[in-house]
Order: sequence, then structure tokens, then C-alpha cells
Amino acid sequence: MAMRLQLTAGIEVLESWAETATQAERNVVYEALFAVGDGSAFLVYDIFGDPHDPGNFLVMVKPGLVMKVMVQRADSAFEIRYVGAVEDPVDAAAAPQETSSPE
Repeated sequence: MAMRLQLTAGIEVLESWAETATQAERNVVYEALFAVGDGSAFLVYDIFGDPHDPGNFLVMVKPGLVMKVMVQRADSAFEIRYVGAVEDPVDAAAAPQETSSPE
């Protein structure tokens, strides 16, 4: 039985990405969001967990386009962390860049 999840955060991430996306790209991302919400995404899309950030998943929406979501199973909720090209730094929206010092 699939778990139904409610979108609780990340609408601003989606809206920001949608400003420059084509209608076709918006349609496939919205379809993927509904699949995450109704629990069927794991059956339909290639999904990869983030070993450094448990609860976060990359959904391969289509070649070159990913969506990062954080699932909160205890709350039956999820939030959008990133939407965009695979080449873009997926974690840039979620966390500041770390730099190492030569010391």
C-alpha cells in the first residue's frame, strides 16, 4: 500500500524554477509531484536516496531534469528542496557551499 504524502513546503522553490521552465517541463514536474504525493513515484520514476542527508530523494523526472524532495514519513509530508537541471548544483539551494582551508 502506497503512503499518501502532503506537500508542506517548497512551493517557492517550484515557483522560482517554473518562471523560466517551458510548459512541457512544468507539466512533467507537476505530474511527478502528484506521484510523490500519492505514493506512486517509487513505481514510476528512478529515485535515488541521498546518503549524506537521509529523507532526501532525487527524482529523475526526465533526462536532464531532477527534483529533490525531503520526505517526512512521521508527518505524512514532503517538501520540495530543488527543481532543475542535473548539471546544476542540487545542494546549493539546500545548504551553503563548504570550502576547505589549506591550513
